[in-house]
Amino acid sequence: MKPCALAKEPTSNGRRRVLALALSCTLLAAGCASPRMIPVDDKAYWSGRMAIQVLKNPPESLSAGFELQGSAQAGEMVLLSPIGTTLARLEWTPQGARLTQGQQQVDSPNLQRLGARLTGTELPIAALFEWLAGRPAEAPGWQVDLSAHAQGRINAERREPSPGAVLRIALDR
Repeated sequence: MKPCALAKEPTSNGRRRVLALALSCTLLAAGCASPRMIPVDDKAYWSGRMAIQVLKNPPESLSAGFELQGSAQAGEMVLLSPIGTTLARLEWTPQGARLTQGQQQVDSPNLQRLGARLTGTELPIAALFEWLAGRPAEAPGWQVDLSAHAQGRINAERREPSPGAVLRIALDR
């Protein structure tokens, strides 16, 4: 894996994201890195690594470090390269969401759309915050395994709608 890129299997749909991330890494390596988040509240801050596999033909994969702060209503997620540079930043409030990758910004009234643009699939944002806190939450089409949450591990799988997806999270402790 290149030190400043998300692990991504190239597909025709994913090439644009790979190019945007490569541009982002180039700009960040040139000294444009954003500062890392400072947690406001320990209960509303998580960091670790995540891997998402979208079960298309061929499958698409994304893996990165992350920092997540806030709630499903308002917050910020930063994706980080293995050396700690910011690859992407997703910020949201009840009024809308913004995805920043390098010098490129995309605004949307819909957090789900920007999250899908970033990860390649829609994630259950509200349920994700509950899962990170170790609490089960229903998410249509998703099955979560919180049995290893005490060890900082969360696994979830979406079977419906197609294509399926697998989400793995390893939290820093």
